[in-house]
Amino acid sequence: MSGEDRFEILVCPETGDGVSTHVQKFIESSPDGLELVAKQVPHVETALELLQDGHADMVPVSGEWWYENRSRDLSAALVLPRREPTKVLVGENKPEYIPKNGIIVADCEILKRQMLRSRSDLSVKLPIDYQDIPSDVFERVEWLENLRERGEIDGFITTRTLHSSLKTKPRRHTLGVQRQDDSRSRFIPVPLEGYTILLTRKDFPASRFSAVIDMGAALSLRLELTVLDSIEGGLKDKIGLIIEQRKVRSIMQDVGNRGKSIGSENPLKEWKTFSGADNTQGPKDSDPRLDVILETISVDGSVTTSVERVFPIEESHSGIQTLVVNWQHILKIARETPEEEKRGRMKQLMDEYIDDLVSKGRLSEDRIYSPLFKEEDYN
Repeated sequence: MSGEDRFEILVCPETGDGVSTHVQKFIESSPDGLELVAKQVPHVETALELLQDGHADMVPVSGEWWYENRSRDLSAALVLPRREPTKVLVGENKPEYIPKNGIIVADCEILKRQMLRSRSDLSVKLPIDYQDIPSDVFERVEWLENLRERGEIDGFITTRTLHSSLKTKPRRHTLGVQRQDDSRSRFIPVPLEGYTILLTRKDFPASRFSAVIDMGAALSLRLELTVLDSIEGGLKDKIGLIIEQRKVRSIMQDVGNRGKSIGSENPLKEWKTFSGADNTQGPKDSDPRLDVILETISVDGSVTTSVERVFPIEESHSGIQTLVVNWQHILKIARETPEEEKRGRMKQLMDEYIDDLVSKGRLSEDRIYSPLFKEEDYN
């Protein structure tokens, strides 16, 4: 093996996001005949200084870290295969079977809202609601597990890495997207969850890693960054977002709500609309597509605004731009105060429709002429 195949990676201690653990497994696998050498450093700031001074080749960081600290002097082209982006509920019961009025501690705002959407009777708290909770993430998860063991809470939401750090290894339940089961509540992941980026200098020979780097994950990361850059600051911690590269066959096998909406006698023929050409035969079931879900939820979990799109990889830029425009339009409508219909026949139809919703408990009277999203839902 030549010296050109030897690369040094500066590895920081695990912070709970799974990056260091992921990179260590990547190094140990010695992919594609590469000689990868791990060098331990105390924190990412030191690692970046050493990288820019030419004392190493790569520094692994999370997608969230890169979003907050992007630099023109560094390249984020090398992205490892994405880890499972969904989080886990630690506790004895799945969300559906938590005792009535149970107490759950979520680790972020969007998970709190998603849990309330799943079970409006639950009391869902955030770490900031506890004055004596530890600031260190590993101490915090142990502290929460102690609360759960004493019966003070029914469970808590955390990452797989932090769950694995617990000494007792309690039961966990994946908070999944539920593409195959629309009877269960879905939990769209936190943006940028599960990405491991190998930062390099601009002159790094990235082509040497072409066989082991996940180009699909790299594209999804870039698109998620684009979406986040287009969303107002007050909403960034209140959205769920997932962008995946999936085969047409896999998408068509979704049997949840989406599967019902696109089902037909010849479903693959419908997919030609995504290529923009009427004279095509439609895609093969092995062709890749970008599958995007973006959502936000009201504070109490009662209202969800969501945009879902599937489009060809070659339309990734225009597809994401269209999705963001649609998203902003839906939010605008959700924030508007509805006007009462004043015309005769139309007013009668609307009144009958609203009365039916109220009688079935699908709409409360105080929400009839109120915006779907109030200011506290997005600020």
